[in-house]
Amino acid sequence: MGNYRTKLSKSGIRDVAVNAGKRSRTNPEGAASRASIKRPRRGEINFLPNYPHGERKQTLETQRLAMVEQFKRTSMERDMVSIHQHMQRTFALRREEIVNLAPPVVELKDRWPALFCEAQLYSEFHRITNLNLPSTFYASLDKYTPQLLQLYKKRKTGTFGQKMEAVMMAFEERDKNDICAARIAALAGLPHHLKEDSAEVFRNCKEDDLEAAQEGEVVLVAVVNQEEVLQVPFETQHVSIVLEDMVVMSHRSWTDSLVILFALVYALHLKYLDKLSAFFEFIQVILLDLDDGRKQLRPKLQALKNELE
Repeated sequence: MGNYRTKLSKSGIRDVAVNAGKRSRTNPEGAASRASIKRPRRGEINFLPNYPHGERKQTLETQRLAMVEQFKRTSMERDMVSIHQHMQRTFALRREEIVNLAPPVVELKDRWPALFCEAQLYSEFHRITNLNLPSTFYASLDKYTPQLLQLYKKRKTGTFGQKMEAVMMAFEERDKNDICAARIAALAGLPHHLKEDSAEVFRNCKEDDLEAAQEGEVVLVAVVNQEEVLQVPFETQHVSIVLEDMVVMSHRSWTDSLVILFALVYALHLKYLDKLSAFFEFIQVILLDLDDGRKQLRPKLQALKNELE
């Protein structure tokens, strides 16, 4: 197998070549063989593809610059068909840059502005996973929401139980036929069910407090309509998606903002936050059925999956 991978690497297969050059008898100064291994870990189908036939780095860079010029125009003047075509052709260049170099988000936003447009972001997620994220996410969420809400109603104790009770009390005041409210309650209650603290990631605030709230590695900041800042963002004026202390995108809907955040995690090759790792793995493995090759889920996720089946 080692010789086979060496041949693949020398032939230019990028998702193999990216891990070449590790420490060996012929390369004693190289990185340890298990250091910074770059491989699909979350069900990626196209993790690090080769350049399209006939394209070189220079030709793809020319197309990238053409897209940057398009984004100097107003939204009405941009040629979105051309932008989409360039995004398709430059996918391999973008993945090479993101996976190998891991540049800061502010740099990626300058170099690849189309990646932070909702339609192109979802197209990027499809290129990586071969999955339509919004439709798959909401179809699966709607399937599991009634069962999740029933689980949340069970008597719980401790801090997470109190937080769950607050979520359900807020939901009980909503119209029971409001599917959006049910979705929000199901997602907002999930971290508490998994005994994870979402307070630093999912933030609600008033408009006057927005600037101070928009700081953090990965944050969703919802500006709420309620006079008091509630724990569950049923009604929002807008939601800011923050990465590395910078607002990268915004949306009117909290659930749509969460879907966008998940797409950004894949598109920018970000790690799941430790504090909400089980929450994001639930979305990946149970809602989206993106198999990462593991034999079994962590116990609390496996238990939840069993309860939902």
